[in-house]
Amino acid sequence: MKKSFYFISLVFVQCICIATFGQSNQVIFEQVQIYSSIQPDGKYWHPSTTQVKVFASILDTALFNPLQLQRDSSYTTKIKILNKSNQIGKIVIDWSQSQSAAFHAYLEIYELQPEQTFNNSMVNIIIPKKDSIQSTWFLTCTILDANKSPVFQKTILMGMIPISNQGIGYPMNVPITIPKSLFKAIQSGVSYFDKDGEELAYIEAKVPISYASDNFMMPLLHAKPRIIVDTTKDFFQFIQNNVRFVLRTPNAMMQKINTKDKTTNNPFVTVLPEIKKRTNNLFKEYYQAIQPLRNVSENKDYTLEAFIEFNPMVDPELRATPPIRFLPDSIHKIFADTNLIGRFKVIEQPSNTGLTFNSNQIYNGYDSSTIYSLNSNYPKGVISISKSVEGTIGKDTFKILFNNDIDIKIIYVNNVATIAAKGRNKPNFLIPIAQVNQSSITSLLLLIAYSEIFQTPN
Repeated sequence: MKKSFYFISLVFVQCICIATFGQSNQVIFEQVQIYSSIQPDGKYWHPSTTQVKVFASILDTALFNPLQLQRDSSYTTKIKILNKSNQIGKIVIDWSQSQSAAFHAYLEIYELQPEQTFNNSMVNIIIPKKDSIQSTWFLTCTILDANKSPVFQKTILMGMIPISNQGIGYPMNVPITIPKSLFKAIQSGVSYFDKDGEELAYIEAKVPISYASDNFMMPLLHAKPRIIVDTTKDFFQFIQNNVRFVLRTPNAMMQKINTKDKTTNNPFVTVLPEIKKRTNNLFKEYYQAIQPLRNVSENKDYTLEAFIEFNPMVDPELRATPPIRFLPDSIHKIFADTNLIGRFKVIEQPSNTGLTFNSNQIYNGYDSSTIYSLNSNYPKGVISISKSVEGTIGKDTFKILFNNDIDIKIIYVNNVATIAAKGRNKPNFLIPIAQVNQSSITSLLLLIAYSEIFQTPN
């Protein structure tokens, strides 16, 4: 760690700001030196020649011109990718091609773990929102005179804060954002270099989250538009194709089933044979769940009738045996008013062989045309489907896949993926995938997807 912070001590070297220069004072932007201690073997932090040219242009405006220095634009700035932490803060001088210049500028860019930064006593500045910062970047600009003495030096400490966007997928911790967004943030940090002010300045950069690539959602959701859903009231509302949809999922009602009453007066006598098939019923309880649903915009009322098993002896944290399970087969019903229009079954954690996400390749969670390789070797993660609600409505078949790991639900009509919804208990936004002839069935399936009876207890 001591080596990792060697470069920070450079900040406390006496800063000699250049006061007056004639217009003939030439500066060479010698080198950009960069390293990440978070992922030393990663490629996401390697700048391109184009990005370095952008750094140079920003330094012209922010620093060189105010210092009355003229950068030699014909000189090609070198890019030095460090491969060891003990190289941090050590500038190797080679002026063989720029000896005649009066001044020489260097830009150092280093990524460090936030806890390394915060625990270092030399960084004695107030850093708010520490819990939100997932990586810290140090940007140091040094200008040397012809005698190799520093005449200017300043460090920008930048805290990177990931923010939610409309991406879909498995979010990455490292890197927290895609290279395009990372270098935009670094460019913003470079613009804070000026001839005045403190030798160490702190800024924050909010960057969109990066996501692991996968073979499940990426093909379905590639570059699909997002529809924002308003959930500020008891309804959820959205506009699609200039049509306003207003949907509501009231609270479900539960009625305990008396499994010992075998008489015909028991309103659940037809369900008792299914309950009898269950094993180890000693501590289990059985309920009828009634879930009202309301399509406000079409003035239609629906009801789900489902039968569930509750095992109070099961730890809800054990995903393999959830405490609440639906009885098997298609005994669960869908009503429009009082008319039976469909049936469904619930499959807990269905098998999904071959669905994986790859943390070695990342993208922005929206447009998968550009995939960034990280030069890493993480094992592929298994995409787990929490539950699948499958059934029929009229002549149409449907399936709703719930992925509680990333709070997404994908709705299929007649085996075609039609819409995805992001959000656990309420949809935050929707992603249309394929056109459906009947918008009412999509609305009903959205209501079913966000029914209280399918929500995972906290």
